[in-house]
Amino acid sequence: MPEHYTKNTLECTAWCARCQRMTQHRVDGGRRGPCIDPQHPVAGAKKDEARRRRQEKESAKGPRLFDK
Repeated sequence: MPEHYTKNTLECTAWCARCQRMTQHRVDGGRRGPCIDPQHPVAGAKKDEARRRRQEKESAKGPRLFDK
């Protein structure tokens, strides 16, 4: 049976199926919510992070003076 928490509880420690370990979870309306661990794997995050790193690398080269 799922555990219920008081209304003033903000987070709890529980098993995360995606992280495969005990992590901090948000408590929403007295029930355990999503994992709030910063290392929690998120679908599609690798593509977004790769694109962000590529854009940072390009912007570090310098200003683009003569764009076509």
